Amino acid sequence: MSVGKRIRSLRAKNGIANQEELAYLLGTARQTVSSWERDIFLPDGANLMKLSKVLNTSIAYIMGETLTPDKDDKGAEHAAPDAKKTLTTTFSLKANVSGPMFLSIEKSYGGKTVRYDLPPAISEKMFPLIEELWKNIEQEMEGRR
Repeated sequence: MSVGKRIRSLRAKNGIANQEELAYLLGTARQTVSSWERDIFLPDGANLMKLSKVLNTSIAYIMGETLTPDKDDKGAEHAAPDAKKTLTTTFSLKANVSGPMFLSIEKSYGGKTVRYDLPPAISEKMFPLIEELWKNIEQEMEGRR
């Protein structure tokens, strides 16, 4: 089961009526929850911690490392093969376009996150490329519907 399907299933199991309610409980936007549930993006570390508390489960279950949603990970011995050994690298990009433009890039690997804020001059050069990339992503997603 995908991360998005697990979040959606746990949301229903915990009586959280919709994405908007879950977003409110997490302090995030409904669109963010929607992107997680549709497997467009994965939740970052801070949101995974909040999700595990709100959905009464473990981070390992949300991420597919265990097969049972028990909060205390009693099902860890049933983990997917090599799930604990697999490390993934996650990149995230954040942009602020109100006021001086800046881009922030984060790389997470093995539980460590490094963040770099690009100076405004570089951010202004990068932003048109990012907008073009986003348009391509939207077109691809529209094609999947």
